[in-house]
Amino acid sequence: MQSKKEPLEADTVLIVEDDALISMDAAESVARAGVNVMTVETVADALDVLDHERISAAILDFHVRDGAVTPVVERLRRSGVPFRIVSGSPLSEIAAKGIPVDLCAQKPADYLKVLISLIGERPWVSLRASHS
Repeated sequence: MQSKKEPLEADTVLIVEDDALISMDAAESVARAGVNVMTVETVADALDVLDHERISAAILDFHVRDGAVTPVVERLRRSGVPFRIVSGSPLSEIAAKGIPVDLCAQKPADYLKVLISLIGERPWVSLRASHS
């Protein structure tokens, strides 16, 4: 046993979305599932979060204020962090960047369903089988 009591690590989902209303909707939907949510509007901010925070999964718009999220996708892949793309961009454009279309959803999307599609890809701390 540890001498200090530390809180159980909570899962955190990073949402990268530059439309404020969509970001709020996505964050609210994901938070209702019992995980922490961090939202950012740019690729630069997302990369900064990945440098400094432990992320369980990510939901990304494909095009945000400072460009396509491909650098974020590359970092997530290297780190083994599952992700999904939710975008209004054509799936062919996303696939051309090496992102499989089965990891993509078109806007408007049900962000809870997007989160559910991520759950099987990692051992979630806060979303245990007993919650099913």
